[in-house]
Amino acid sequence: MPAVVRSSHAAAPDPEWLVNQIAHALRNPIFAATVQAEALALKARSSDELSRSAAMVQGQLKRLADDIDEMLLLGRPAHLNPRATDVAAVARGVADSFRRGLGGDAAAVELRGAASLPLNSDPDAIRVILERLLRNAVQHTAPPHAVELEVAAAADGAATVSVRDRGNGIAPELLEKVFLPFFPQHRGRPGLGLAVAAKLAHALGGSIEIESEPGAGTTARLMLLPAAPAAGP
Repeated sequence: MPAVVRSSHAAAPDPEWLVNQIAHALRNPIFAATVQAEALALKARSSDELSRSAAMVQGQLKRLADDIDEMLLLGRPAHLNPRATDVAAVARGVADSFRRGLGGDAAAVELRGAASLPLNSDPDAIRVILERLLRNAVQHTAPPHAVELEVAAAADGAATVSVRDRGNGIAPELLEKVFLPFFPQHRGRPGLGLAVAAKLAHALGGSIEIESEPGAGTTARLMLLPAAPAAGP
């Protein structure tokens, strides 16, 4: 007898699972296209027009690959490794990376506050969060992208890292939506940075606060609590 299966009204898939599966499905063809684009760029060096076209294709593929990585960060569970961390040192590293333009547009980042701020947390997760907050500030600030990064300690052992810009600010009716995935979109990008930052901040036991005034700029505050010590055997 042949086996038979009938469709049913299944519940909608978990959004994080769906994002994860879509991102993984797209990664391989993007990688293959990137390899072909690199080969095309090498062959096109004798033609300025072809070189420009190849460079444009490479740029769009890198942008798409970066967006896929962002989707994976949002879609997969946060795996943390809490340990002794100097939050101020992490902030300095992120600020220097943006000053040198290593992550895209160079930014005039001014670092203020504590020179050292020890905390039991995950420095890699903090770095990812600060990169997203700074990138968001840079995208909404005119060149030279002047941004302030301030590290401060609280009496209860918590840490706050503030990212301030002097951009156009966020309209009040949009402020409540800024942490939603795929909103707000900017220059065709999917708008995942703040959603990723908020997810990691919550995984660390902290949160992110956004304060904005139209025409006066925006301040994003990462508020971190010390991670609980690992349980003994």
